[in-house]
Amino acid sequence: MKTNTRPPIKYVLDVTIAYPNGIPLSLATFGLGTREKCDIAVNYKIYDADEVPFEDEEKLRDWMYEVYKEKDEMLARYYATGEFNPGEKGTRIAFSWAKIIGMYGFWFGSFYAQYNVYSYVISAVVKFLLFPFSSS
Repeated sequence: MKTNTRPPIKYVLDVTIAYPNGIPLSLATFGLGTREKCDIAVNYKIYDADEVPFEDEEKLRDWMYEVYKEKDEMLARYYATGEFNPGEKGTRIAFSWAKIIGMYGFWFGSFYAQYNVYSYVISAVVKFLLFPFSSS
């Protein structure tokens, strides 16, 4: 008897990303912000998990090949016409510099706080282990 220890999957999310000129962002350009301003297009498709043949490996493989074939066709159409699907318009999302700087500030501040906490804990443990009977 097989028992499930996690909730069943309800949906499968398929994400297709189109980059300007078909050149994706590298980690360096993404992290350092050295790439020129560009629009990145994203298309989402949600499948009901019941549509995905998880129980049969060959059927699942064939289903995945079909999904990737559709994705390749969508990307070819996007690079030719600027639309993933004919007549389907997207929503442009722009991030302000204030939001970007705020996010970097948050993550650097979080890193700094964690660094201080861990440094204090490690130094206290090392001092305790090396000088257990010291009065400092």
